[in-house]
Amino acid sequence: MRNLILPMLRLLHADDRGAFGVLVGMLFGTGVLLGMAALTIDVGRLYQERAELQNGADAGSLAVAKSCVTAACTPGTAATYANLNAKDGTSTVTLVCGHDVKGGLPGCPGSTGTRVDCPAAPASGSNYADVHTATRTTGGSSLLPPVFARSLVGNAGYAGTTVLACARALWGPALASQSLAMTLSVCAWTQATGGTPPTFGANVRIFVRDAPNAPTCAGLSAPGEFGWLAGNGNCTATIDVTASGPVAGNDPGKNLSQPCQDALTSYVASGAPIFIPIFDTTTGTGSGATYHLVGLAAFVLTGYANMNPLKDAIPAPFSKSDCPNGKTTPSCIFGHFTQALVPVTTTVGTGTYFGAAAIKLAG
Repeated sequence: MRNLILPMLRLLHADDRGAFGVLVGMLFGTGVLLGMAALTIDVGRLYQERAELQNGADAGSLAVAKSCVTAACTPGTAATYANLNAKDGTSTVTLVCGHDVKGGLPGCPGSTGTRVDCPAAPASGSNYADVHTATRTTGGSSLLPPVFARSLVGNAGYAGTTVLACARALWGPALASQSLAMTLSVCAWTQATGGTPPTFGANVRIFVRDAPNAPTCAGLSAPGEFGWLAGNGNCTATIDVTASGPVAGNDPGKNLSQPCQDALTSYVASGAPIFIPIFDTTTGTGSGATYHLVGLAAFVLTGYANMNPLKDAIPAPFSKSDCPNGKTTPSCIFGHFTQALVPVTTTVGTGTYFGAAAIKLAG
């Protein structure tokens, strides 16, 4: 090739009339330009297809995992997200599989070990969703057709390539979140959900920790089901269950701060889940109390009583008799435990699942 091009360059230097056309013609004739076009355009299209399919698999696996957390697993949602990430609006989801504690996903076959496959299954008991995607054109073909590669010598029979991708989403107990500066006991959660496996959604009344008429739970130094935490000034607390040592409590006395009043009324009005830490043991009382945290719960606050100076907001089916005024006038909150995703990227943990979940891509 060098022997062909150098004379052409000398010809261009001497007289460029018609020489450029001759050079291009020779390059086409020898397949150089076609090879370069196949390399840049066809291979570029393969990389683009791979990126779109990988984005679709990523989005699809996250969507399936979210459905498994909040309700029943919905494998069919993977196709919607895979298509949305394809430039031509279409792709193929060849397989959705994994493990869900509720049995909502079929098991996955063994990994092929290739770059386009998901890795081997994670540790036994891990919740995960694998989504496999593949090429599909608007015409229904599973092959990405070439533009120039078929024109190369000896390549006339090349019909295209099926591009593959796979993504995995893991989910489990969330370990960190911004929380209302409040903590709930394992006792309250167990009584409301039935323990393991939990059943969510039952309406409950929860007494303040030091209320004399609240249930006593084994391992707690005093009866009671919820307590206030030392917050950051706006009635919220940064919670990291993996942090060592107990978390300091707070005793607001008979009157809540304005930020806590605003927080309670806002959560009741919105109906959105709040992520509240669960404690299993306590030390001390009042403002000297500390709590040992073991997880995060998702809790929908529907009302409260004896939260001075707030006016009681007691939802049906409860009444004032469920949190009466008396000699000690205990505070109460009302609501139900649920399942929800912590709306920030966080570590997917192990251990008891209290309803607050985290999802991440893996593999």
